[in-house]
Amino acid sequence: MIIYQKNDWFKAIWHFHTGQTALSILKRLGWVFAYLVVVTIVELRFADLRLKNTPTEFLSGMGILLSLMLVFRTNTAYDRFYEGRRAWGTLVNTNRTLATYLNALLPATRHDDRLFFAKMLSNFSFALKNHLRGSRDLAELEDADGHQLSTLQHYDHLPNGIMAQVQVRKQSLYQEGLITDSQLIGIDNLLMAYLDVSGICERIKSTPIPFSYSFFIKLFILLYVGIMPFTVIDEFGYLTIPAVMAVSYVLVGLEIIGEEIQEPFGTERNNLPLNQLSRMIRLNVHEIMQLYLPPMEKDAAKPGFLIID
Repeated sequence: MIIYQKNDWFKAIWHFHTGQTALSILKRLGWVFAYLVVVTIVELRFADLRLKNTPTEFLSGMGILLSLMLVFRTNTAYDRFYEGRRAWGTLVNTNRTLATYLNALLPATRHDDRLFFAKMLSNFSFALKNHLRGSRDLAELEDADGHQLSTLQHYDHLPNGIMAQVQVRKQSLYQEGLITDSQLIGIDNLLMAYLDVSGICERIKSTPIPFSYSFFIKLFILLYVGIMPFTVIDEFGYLTIPAVMAVSYVLVGLEIIGEEIQEPFGTERNNLPLNQLSRMIRLNVHEIMQLYLPPMEKDAAKPGFLIID
């Protein structure tokens, strides 16, 4: 994710135009530019194809309709992005709450249990991140007792596998008498929140914007940009090319940005910073459980550690 200073416009504009989103916009604007050059030269030198009697209200009406559709499109995409961020915010808070609870519950002499929960709760965020990105990489996960990772290899859904192991260890502590009935209910409620977060993220990922709606907006943009040079060339002449290019830049840019942020869990520059959030969860849980990480881990969890995640 791009980390930027909101008041530094020039640097933000520079970062935007060096990313994949800007390249996608420029590729499409290249086709628009070629179309405008051909249409403008043909209209001014060879054939009079201008829509002279077209009311200005027609183009204005199309622009209003298109802007309303793009606003709805962008809001829908941002709702998915923000809901994904809220889900991961819930995951951060749940980890902190449960770690605080377990730290007060487990005696200092139960070092193995404290280490197990610190590592496995941290592993959940990394496993969920990779699961949402379609990866089964176990390299970022930590082995608590020496056999957890080998057991997880049998799970297609790694976050579920981690929660299953945590539940087994929790039940073992309950049977030993370290956890009372009321404490067991509290821990169970917190553990269920992990699976709720996983379900919310999977729902966002598996429910794309309907194809017909997305396709119709693209078609409307093409029609609007295609008609515009025929209606404004009388006023602008050869300036029709930069004028329509400016309008196309805004329309195409909004559509592409909407496509990018509607999938918030990817690895693009404008997706959620899941790597940094996972590292922050690991740092928070270990600190609360009084298991301190090296300075490098702490630096990696800071928002300003990388410009691009």
